[in-house]
Amino acid sequence: MRISEKVLEKIKSAPARPGVYMFRGKRGYLYIGKAKSLKDRLSSYISSSPGPRISRVLKYAIDLEYFVTSSDAEALLLEANFIKRYQPRYNVRLKDDKKYPYLKITVGETYPRIYPTRDLRDDGSVLFGPYASAGAMRRTLRTVRKLFPLRTCKYKLPSKRRISPCIDYYIGKCLGPCLPDFPVEKYREAVDGLVEFLSGKTDKVVKRLEEEMREAARKLEFEKAAFIRDQLLAVREILRDQSVVMPGRGNKDVVAFALGGRIALALILQVRGGKVVGKEHFVLNSGGEEEEKEIARAFVNLYYTSSALPAEEIVLSPLPEEAGLLEALLAERTGKKVTLREPSREELSLYRMAVENASRLLEEEMTLKGTAHLYPSSLMDLQKALELTKVPLRIEAVDISQLFGKNPVGSVVVFLRGKPAKSEYRRFRIKGVKGIDDFSMIEEVVRRRLGRLKEEGKPFPDLFLIDGGAGQLGRALKAASEVGAEDIAFVAIAKRFDELYLPDGRRIMLPRRSQALRLLQRIRDEAHRFAISYHRNLRRKEGLLSFLDGIPGLGEKKKMALLNYFGSISRLLSASKEEIARVEGFGPKTAERLYSLLHPD
Repeated sequence: MRISEKVLEKIKSAPARPGVYMFRGKRGYLYIGKAKSLKDRLSSYISSSPGPRISRVLKYAIDLEYFVTSSDAEALLLEANFIKRYQPRYNVRLKDDKKYPYLKITVGETYPRIYPTRDLRDDGSVLFGPYASAGAMRRTLRTVRKLFPLRTCKYKLPSKRRISPCIDYYIGKCLGPCLPDFPVEKYREAVDGLVEFLSGKTDKVVKRLEEEMREAARKLEFEKAAFIRDQLLAVREILRDQSVVMPGRGNKDVVAFALGGRIALALILQVRGGKVVGKEHFVLNSGGEEEEKEIARAFVNLYYTSSALPAEEIVLSPLPEEAGLLEALLAERTGKKVTLREPSREELSLYRMAVENASRLLEEEMTLKGTAHLYPSSLMDLQKALELTKVPLRIEAVDISQLFGKNPVGSVVVFLRGKPAKSEYRRFRIKGVKGIDDFSMIEEVVRRRLGRLKEEGKPFPDLFLIDGGAGQLGRALKAASEVGAEDIAFVAIAKRFDELYLPDGRRIMLPRRSQALRLLQRIRDEAHRFAISYHRNLRRKEGLLSFLDGIPGLGEKKKMALLNYFGSISRLLSASKEEIARVEGFGPKTAERLYSLLHPD
């Protein structure tokens, strides 16, 4: 590997001190990094194989600069600042460097103001955000000013000169601190309430407003009570969509990543007071060779060192490199403890939701920017993991549902290019198997499904997913052979450890964060859901038919009409005479007679 003599000389003379190093190319900086020891880190690049990315950096670098710092944490912060400023080609960096809008409360003033800003300078004010758009920020501002009418004007208050209240005061959007001798305590109470509300402590606000409304009504102050009622409605409007609740009442950010070649996407679910109150996503440029830990470290360093008021906990997996150092840096910057940790068992469902949405947003971003791969990355990963001859664009999965051998059914779901094609889902009532025999049921469903596809001249799946282990897989392969579909790739996935069984006898376990594994799990779960819903529907209909058998005067045609119209016993029993009369074959007299039989009292 050829390295510039100038660069090589600077690497050899680097000090054994913490700091930041910057490789410069002909058109700007190529790569910026930090190190506990500049000498050790830079020397490692020439004493051993540094990997494809750093090899390219060394090949194209014409100069090397470094800055010595007093601590490793200081170097970490300086690295983030330089990456944001110079946008080096081979670093992980936020793709969109625009400044997001925040709400700023100037708590350092006697009568604090609230107003939108994109300026994150540290002047002692409290910032809330970032918001995904200026529109979202303005909607929040309008709502909170109904609850907490703080001023937005630029006057320096208190003032010796007389200031006339503006229209905001007369329409109830400002308390009017410009009035002579306005009580500071009353205004500060509104400020504290606003900070609590935007921090996610909404329960206190709701409770206080309810008490004030009851008290005003008790004193017959109905106009005041109506005003407080409108405030409560505004609060509930905000809380209505916050239906996802996490254990505990703390504030946390749940961060998930999706990787796709040279770009990556970070999704943040903002949890405040136990509720998911917002989400943001950020696109990052990457070299396509970084591990997820490295991307996580880069994102936390780039985003949270400039974001206002990071949450008390940042939940992500895997933990980024130098997590302890990042915690120390954020604590120093914010003056409070910030913990980076992996999701707990109770948080896994929300974390998985974040991961799924991050993957979806990444695909949208890649398509929008014209950088999408020919196939989704999850399918390409699956092809590689299973050593398939082609990308599995069409995947079908089979599952069985039964209750002690009663009403056994099978389901087949179809995924095209990694997405469900629900119009092609199929259900099967098991016909040729008696008793509890999942293996034979799998064989029957696979045989019938592939036989029907062959008969209709429709394409076979590129991959057939079987829910189960080696036994189920063996019977599915037998069915495929009988139909003449030996060329289809099969794989079975066991529920217990998500272990994969292959036709050649191998058993493999993919990393739990593998996109290929996530796709297989999603398809397996969808097949299970579809089979269960069909089985429940059959049991419900069977129960209704048994119930109708006990009612005299109902022929098979009328029974089926009632079954198709109501679907369950509870719905039939709750129906009125008029509703029964609307069923095909039933008139008012027949409906009245059936109603009296169903309700003898």
